Amino acid sequence: MPGPEAELGRMVRAGKTTAPQLDPRLMRRPELIGALRETKARLVTVTAPAGYGKTSLLTEWRAQESRDTGWITLDKSDDDPVVLMTLMATASAPFAPGAAAIRDALDAGDAGVLAHIAPALALALSRSARPFVLFLDDLHVIHSDDCLDAIDIVLSGVPEGSQIVWASRHRFDGIARGRLRASEVSVTSEDLRLDVQGAAEIASAVGVDADAGTLRDWVERCNGWAAGIHMCALLSRSGTASSGGSDELLADYLYSECVQDLPDDMREFLLRTSILQTHFPALCDVVAERTDSAAVLRELEARQLFVTADRDRRSYRLHPLFREFLRAELERVAWASVPALHLRAAQWFQDQGQLPAAIDNLVAAREFGMASSLVAAAAIHAYEAGQVATLERWLAEIGDANLLATPSTVVVVAWVSILAGTDAAADKWGTLLDTVPGVSGPVDGIELSSAQAMIRAIMMKDGMASALRDAQYAADVEAPGSPWRDPALQILGSTLLHAGDQTRGRKALDAARHTAEAHSNPATIVMCETEFAFLAIEHGEWDGAERHVRSALEALASGGIDGYVMAAYAHAAAACVELHGGHATGPRLLTVAMSERSRCMRAVPLIAVPTRLLLIRAQLLSGDLAAARILLREVEDLLPPGHGREHLDERVTAARGMIEKLEREGRRDDNAVTLTLTIAEQRLLPYLQTHLSRAEIAERLFVSRNTVGTQISAIFRKLGASNRTDAVRRAIELGLLG
Repeated sequence: MPGPEAELGRMVRAGKTTAPQLDPRLMRRPELIGALRETKARLVTVTAPAGYGKTSLLTEWRAQESRDTGWITLDKSDDDPVVLMTLMATASAPFAPGAAAIRDALDAGDAGVLAHIAPALALALSRSARPFVLFLDDLHVIHSDDCLDAIDIVLSGVPEGSQIVWASRHRFDGIARGRLRASEVSVTSEDLRLDVQGAAEIASAVGVDADAGTLRDWVERCNGWAAGIHMCALLSRSGTASSGGSDELLADYLYSECVQDLPDDMREFLLRTSILQTHFPALCDVVAERTDSAAVLRELEARQLFVTADRDRRSYRLHPLFREFLRAELERVAWASVPALHLRAAQWFQDQGQLPAAIDNLVAAREFGMASSLVAAAAIHAYEAGQVATLERWLAEIGDANLLATPSTVVVVAWVSILAGTDAAADKWGTLLDTVPGVSGPVDGIELSSAQAMIRAIMMKDGMASALRDAQYAADVEAPGSPWRDPALQILGSTLLHAGDQTRGRKALDAARHTAEAHSNPATIVMCETEFAFLAIEHGEWDGAERHVRSALEALASGGIDGYVMAAYAHAAAACVELHGGHATGPRLLTVAMSERSRCMRAVPLIAVPTRLLLIRAQLLSGDLAAARILLREVEDLLPPGHGREHLDERVTAARGMIEKLEREGRRDDNAVTLTLTIAEQRLLPYLQTHLSRAEIAERLFVSRNTVGTQISAIFRKLGASNRTDAVRRAIELGLLG
């Protein structure tokens, strides 16, 4: 049975993928919709300011569409590529084979949106047996380049006869250029503006007999704005006059027609709950301090007050314009109450296990200390779910100064940065962690000085000798019952192996593995088993290596931590074992590990160096000397500074010797072309699926245009491609994309 947290998450998703009900009072546009449906364009964009009827147009289109349809209403929390792709996969699941599996993979924390998820979803759309229309409403809330690039890739899979329709307050020129954009049909505010005849139809629909002069006045005053003309008609019917512009007219309408005649308690309910993106009855009870929210929401929906329910009426959403009006009214008449409302919402979400929504509400209430503490609790899960963009948004909104006031949060964020293998973030948070003053005793269950020492040991910025001292300190400080005991022992064991002390290293790793089993910590088990596998491989003990690899892969799978940085290490060891045994799975595991090695960079030399040493062995077993030389150069670039790394240098020398031995045996070919991409080429490859120019790709990757050109040429040469389309097709065949 799913827990309440998962159930609530599904309810939120259901609300966002449920289309609003068609309001019978709104102006109909059957001719425009008919023309858009008949066009051959696979992309239809509807771009206009708020209130021009974008959502109404999409809702009416969907209501009369005979093809399969999917719907997504976006909000600020969806500006994360993993969240966005999850919604797109959910909305596409009824008509796109494999979309449900993609959604489930994302729910499990599968990473690599541009390289894997977006092209997989594009493929799923392309294989739809029936034509479909996928509607995306409020696309203007999406700002991140990663989200826009992912949409760009997904759009490439829309087949002939199907359409993507998005509505936005501004135009997106960076998405879907080329052939797809060339066939685009654009609907703008000019197309949505009404003339006198349209105004007459609205007046008639609401029972107003207006003369031609009045209708012209409405059209001119509202600049053809359908919602504004509708408001004029309603105000005229009620005998209320408004001489203001469209903004004043909107306020007049929403107040006089939607709020003024409501009972006081219902009006108060709407104001208080306007802080919410999604209205769950139980949540509204807490925020509005009442017990009848379910009945109130049903009544509001029955009154057609811009309130839409999901299929099971377990959650509701307000029309964005209505919510914006209510939110402004709340700020005007009761601004002092807003933080308390957000605090009540945050507590409810926290009680439900929905920490992301709780954090968003705490930030809105400017309770940064409480938000920082929740980030410490939510960061690991956000990383495991692949929602790194969401985590980065929290950190930016809370601010470094507020985060530093909560040492446990800095520890967790630094740890997540290391697990993610992101060099810049790990450097930043590792440095910030060292600036946190020492605290005697544990804080939120974390011994600060030990955490600082472990992170320094992993990053090895001060050299091997210093890393060994830090690792030993952490192992000494962490008590046997501490949840940080097993990673401290594992870090000590791995550092000892790098320093050449195999006896003590094996002992520490064995203790770490047993402690991790007791604590159910799969990450430590993976690291220990892979270290043992590497030692067995070095000594030619292939049966023992196979046993350790099997244990490491089982821990990876059962723990759901394929996205962790140590996955590359485990897969590299597995590739060695399988290739040595001549098994067909060897090349696939090697491809996986080579792709994952981009996570193992300067932030984690404790893992990055041995991963590449194993990959060199695997590439030599597969006969690719050119790839082995690429990896050797990467190892040399990642070695820690200073003295004390003599044994590590010996390991590197041994790897170089294996390469030179094969070269002396006549296998050297200086002109050989390898399929192995460098880290830089691997980072660039997913962008070949988009319509970004070389200059735009350079901006994404923070390199020069010439560098991008050089890397694209190298990718073409290695994949045997003459253009971007061929390169993408070949990369998908090889498992480098998709």
